Amino acid sequence: MAVLSTPISCELVLVMDNGVGASGQALYVSRAIKDVKPDALDQDVHQVASVLLDLQSRTNMAIHRRSSNELTNTEA
Repeated sequence: MAVLSTPISCELVLVMDNGVGASGQALYVSRAIKDVKPDALDQDVHQVASVLLDLQSRTNMAIHRRSSNELTNTEA
């Protein structure tokens, strides 16, 4: 069975430190930037994330890229 994967959407997620909770656990806050071009290169997305993180007062913990794809059976 042959399956075709077609990108349909993509978003950039910035995960930042948000302090420590009452019981000592690390807290995080995330900010999602939607409508990232699905065909954008990972390096380009990372560069944009780096610029956006420079504008934040919180410490960066992670940069995520979430992509959604439609899977289609190509056999008749």
